[in-house]
Amino acid sequence: MAMRSGLITLDHQQVSLAISKLDGRAREWALTCSTSVDIAFPTWESLKSQLVQVFSPPNQAYRVRSRFLSTRQGKNELSDYVQELRTLMAAMQSDPLPEAVHVTIFMEGLRTGIARTEVFRVHPSTFEEAVRIALNAEHNFKSARLGWNGYNPRSVRANYSGTTAYNRPEPMDLSYAEDGGEAELRAAEQQHVVRRCFMCGSTKHLRPGCPLRKQRQTTSQHSTPSQKSGMARGNADTQ
Repeated sequence: MAMRSGLITLDHQQVSLAISKLDGRAREWALTCSTSVDIAFPTWESLKSQLVQVFSPPNQAYRVRSRFLSTRQGKNELSDYVQELRTLMAAMQSDPLPEAVHVTIFMEGLRTGIARTEVFRVHPSTFEEAVRIALNAEHNFKSARLGWNGYNPRSVRANYSGTTAYNRPEPMDLSYAEDGGEAELRAAEQQHVVRRCFMCGSTKHLRPGCPLRKQRQTTSQHSTPSQKSGMARGNADTQ
């Protein structure tokens, strides 16, 4: 900016300012390129050309130009699309494209909408004029949709629903009733699957822990063989 505004006009001042803004490998290269900076870079143009030759990627101009020609708005915002084109145009300052090409690429890259319609209706002659027309058209369209004159349909619906909410009957909430019915159903199912002791019929314990079973086992262990045979005959007669 200082060079373009004319604050720094001497060649060695411009070179010194440019080198002071460099960093990393570029700064190291500029300071060690020769015995003296003034000898290696007598003018700003010589420094710029050598920087481009050393650090610019191969076919950089072709890559930037190809990307510029294939740039489209797509799903991006209009402001992002404009900024991307301006960045690519700045990268082509050494070999810029004609202004008519800039305008054509911008117009063809716009997605279908109010901005594209307005730009094609006016057919501007410069890139900045085309950008201004597109941005104004999109801004006016969005303002009209949102009710720029004070009428906002969303706010009106919100206010209407807020003021009339007290006069409307409240719908019955059946979620609690459904939850209670499900709980009763679960309790009934649990009652159907209650297990009982096969020895005494109690629901407090099962057959392995039944005290009556343990009592019978103890009695059978202390009985004599004659008693056991008598019990066996009695059971056979009973059957």
